[in-house]
Amino acid sequence: MPNRAGRIAASLDSVHESLRMVQRELSGVREDGARWRWAAVGMVIALQGALVTALSGYETAQDADVEDPSSPDRFAPVALLLRRARSAEYLNVPERVEMTGSAVRQIEHLVAYRNTVVHGLGMSEGEGVAKGCQRVLDIVRHVLLAYPAFDVSRHHLICALISDELSRIEPLLREPG
Repeated sequence: MPNRAGRIAASLDSVHESLRMVQRELSGVREDGARWRWAAVGMVIALQGALVTALSGYETAQDADVEDPSSPDRFAPVALLLRRARSAEYLNVPERVEMTGSAVRQIEHLVAYRNTVVHGLGMSEGEGVAKGCQRVLDIVRHVLLAYPAFDVSRHHLICALISDELSRIEPLLREPG
């Protein structure tokens, strides 16, 4: 696992690239509803990257904060990262992620949909996925742009690019289809 600074930089790059993919897929979802599959995949990657960045941000952050307990050479699953990002044990206010139970369920639905796509368990349309996508955008904006736990001075450009992608994606989520 890369050092803390390298992990932050790589995670920010991952968020940006996955949001670019999401924007591209959502741009064509009205013509081809199956593109929700790849939008969901990208959103979950963006969420994981944003949470890894947030949990790695403090000088006191440990590798274990973002590691998968059963496989320390991998990042923890999104559900565990999200639980940690919501915990006072890992992040202080205002960096800590505050969410309603409904918002958590929307993200869980998005992750479950992504899992069916990745594991070939179903090819249904993205019904209900847009709400989870919006919650992911809210978290990305919160932990990377509004209240970053990391030193933004080294990452101004990538944060601006992420902000631009968020601005492109949000109107696409509001469009019917």
